[in-house]
Amino acid sequence: MKTSKILLLIFSFIFIFCDSNNIIGQGNAPQKQKQEGVALKIPGIENVIVKKDVPYLSTPNSTYKMDIYYPPKFDFTKKIPAIIFLSGAPDSSMIKLVGSPFKNFSQYTSWCKLVAASGMAAIVYETVDPKNDLISLAEYLYSDKGNLSIDKNRLGAFVCSGHTPSAISYILSSSSMFSCAALFYGFVLTSDFENISTVESMFKQMGFQNPPVLTDPINWKKEVNLLIVRAGQDKVPFVNQSMQNFINLSIKQNLPITLINYPDGPHSFDVNTDNETTSRIILNTLEFWKQNLKVK
Repeated sequence: MKTSKILLLIFSFIFIFCDSNNIIGQGNAPQKQKQEGVALKIPGIENVIVKKDVPYLSTPNSTYKMDIYYPPKFDFTKKIPAIIFLSGAPDSSMIKLVGSPFKNFSQYTSWCKLVAASGMAAIVYETVDPKNDLISLAEYLYSDKGNLSIDKNRLGAFVCSGHTPSAISYILSSSSMFSCAALFYGFVLTSDFENISTVESMFKQMGFQNPPVLTDPINWKKEVNLLIVRAGQDKVPFVNQSMQNFINLSIKQNLPITLINYPDGPHSFDVNTDNETTSRIILNTLEFWKQNLKVK
């Protein structure tokens, strides 16, 4: 599929049918995830190159760092596109929720290895103030500091679950940073969503950043190709309702979106449901990034 920054609708329903009885998140909030990696292994993941603890922001009180994953045997004289894994929660909240800072959590480290083994770089980072820290990270990458070999004109994003509201707000309202983004089973809040106050209370209890509400749909950026992955058996309250509302508005605004609907998929299926369908969705996501970022 040819992809580019165009103001036309790229909307395809990929209906995937499979059997799965692995349902998680039965309560009023996502259950604490185990330290488990993504349910896919591909050649090269054990040989990726990792630059650990690269500082991207220094303040009087602290220095915030990122980890960058590169393909095996990468030639650092060249520039490479990158996928940034976006956080919507400060690391203090991530530690309480999953027992690990964002950049060290196995879900993201394993995704990063998959991205790197697929011929792209992957970036995951520390954060205290998710909105402003992402801006600082972007400024650092655009400054070309650190000889990181990142092609700042070919950047994609991954975001999921409770991390989604702040990320999608940045992507659609504030930034021209990303060419494409993959959204997995995430909250997307629009001004007409009737359960906003309840979702805000849930986020406060989990320690996430207060979820921003998207601006008027007519103002959404139409240059970012979006892959939206819906988990049909997601038991986290209001996730699928908010996604459906966002999808409907995206169609009305003619946004370039692709939808993968996984009817039997639970929340966090990419790490909790190891089957052929999960593997195919993850591979499709990698291919989505590669096509949009023109990776050969």
